[in-house]
Amino acid sequence: MSTTQKNSSANRLTGESSRYLRLHADNLVNWHPWGDAALELAKQQEKPILLSIGYSACHWCHVMMHESFCDPEVAATMNRLFINIKVDKEERPDLDKIYQTAHQLLMGSAGGWPLTMFLSPSSLIPYFGGTYFPKNATPEIPDFISVLHRLNDVFYHEKTKIQQQESHSLAVLQIISQPQVAGELPFAEELNKAAINVIQSEFDPINSGFGTEAKFPNCSILDFLLNAKDTLDRHMALTTLEIMSQRGIYDQLAGGFFRYTVDKEWQIPHFEKMLYDNGQLLSLYAQAYKLTNHQHYRQIAIETGKWLIANMQDQTNGSFYTSIDADSEGQEGLYYVWDVSELKKILNNAEFSSINKYYQLDHKPNFEGKWHLIVDPTQTAPAPDQLAQIKIKLLQAREQRVKPAVDHKILSSCNGLLIKGLSDAGQMLNYPVFSDLAAKTIKAIQTNLYISKELYATFQDQKPKILGFLDDYAFLLYGILTFINGNPKHQYVAFCSELADSLIKNFYDAEHGGFFFTSHQAEKLFYRPKTYTDDAIPSGNGIACLALLKLGNLLNRPDYIEVAKLSIYSVQSYLNEAPELHLTLCKAYELLHKK
Repeated sequence: MSTTQKNSSANRLTGESSRYLRLHADNLVNWHPWGDAALELAKQQEKPILLSIGYSACHWCHVMMHESFCDPEVAATMNRLFINIKVDKEERPDLDKIYQTAHQLLMGSAGGWPLTMFLSPSSLIPYFGGTYFPKNATPEIPDFISVLHRLNDVFYHEKTKIQQQESHSLAVLQIISQPQVAGELPFAEELNKAAINVIQSEFDPINSGFGTEAKFPNCSILDFLLNAKDTLDRHMALTTLEIMSQRGIYDQLAGGFFRYTVDKEWQIPHFEKMLYDNGQLLSLYAQAYKLTNHQHYRQIAIETGKWLIANMQDQTNGSFYTSIDADSEGQEGLYYVWDVSELKKILNNAEFSSINKYYQLDHKPNFEGKWHLIVDPTQTAPAPDQLAQIKIKLLQAREQRVKPAVDHKILSSCNGLLIKGLSDAGQMLNYPVFSDLAAKTIKAIQTNLYISKELYATFQDQKPKILGFLDDYAFLLYGILTFINGNPKHQYVAFCSELADSLIKNFYDAEHGGFFFTSHQAEKLFYRPKTYTDDAIPSGNGIACLALLKLGNLLNRPDYIEVAKLSIYSVQSYLNEAPELHLTLCKAYELLHKK
């Protein structure tokens, strides 16, 4: 059978609204969506579950799909030995958080995507996990078919060991979700200094950013540093933002940032673009401009905003799509990279000469025999008018290529982050276009995703789907409060109060403090997570506390402030032990005690 043939058995993903799930509808694997039918089938047949979690723009998700899920031998093995369930992590972030945490416990290392977990059907607790498994063995990882056979054998022949492991995992998860209250919190200034000391130790003084391998924007760190009192601390953020805008993580022609680079120099990205990154970075570059009055930060903010409008906005209602793929025509980055011979055909001699060194075209190819454009700041830039004309020509040529696919899913959480970014940029850059667009986006979310005073997480195929999670409520509320900008008589104040009341009603842990990620009325799973640490996006608990403090002060609502206070103090041991991992909560703690 051809690897491109449609699965002859009933692949149940065909009718799903998620683009990511539909991408797998023609796989040879007999995928099920997460739901009662699949979970009950696994119990009835006493088969282990293979749970695969990914998202539409994920490069390695596509690699594993083509290598394994479209391979007759691998797919037949999966179908024979497991009940196979596919989940879109953007549609079900609760499942992703639960199983990423479980992966960390089981494997002793961070997870990622595609996440591949092997579950007991009775408990849904994983007994093994990993991320990308290659079809063919590597020196580090056995071939996927061998992994499948071994883990099937483990399930049937090592039941006692699995049960002991499950009990241990549940105990640890309980501790994680409800830390012991220990010790007093220091003054906010001391807590912030402790966090910055760790951040300084991880700062790359040569290339900027944090860490020594792949480089991520780390927006929560940059935001924290931009608001620091010390000039040197702010300098770490400003330098990072400047270098990011010159290197390969930034699209030098169209604007907008890729998700991360695979190297420490910010040179070569995985080429997916995410709304949550660009919404946060829009705010950060606006803040950098306000701090320094340097036009370069303003330019990058405006270019990023314009790119978002042109490429990720739903023109029918004003809200924004989730992501753009890394791949096109089956190859990563193909849409963005260039041959020098192609550039010479598009540009005249003077134009090419002006960018040859500026975009490092005189260096060796930097991505699979081609050039991904990166600025060399030591070289003289073309005159602004000439550079603008060059970009127009190259963009026109690039537009003729097959574009990476867009995931048209609309997420309340990511749009909330963008509303904050647009509001900050509109106010700090004195750029009304962005403020107007923030208002339009708020209206779109309110119209399409706020139904009978319930916020929904996703809008797909012109329908709201899945009741909202903590991040949806918290990020939207905080975004709107940024837009309101301290005006207690603004038309959206009533909406903010409704969101805050629902946030507390649906997510607040009245017994222990803090907010669960899932609503009290959501599907009951073996673990109900609380998100305290910042990651690619800020923690839901941190943003919820910031929003309630901001709204409580605006409306003189001590009840909102008290909920935020109890939530912050419920995790004071986390803040004491590792403030650098909880920067959004540190900001909330500082706001709580601000005079």
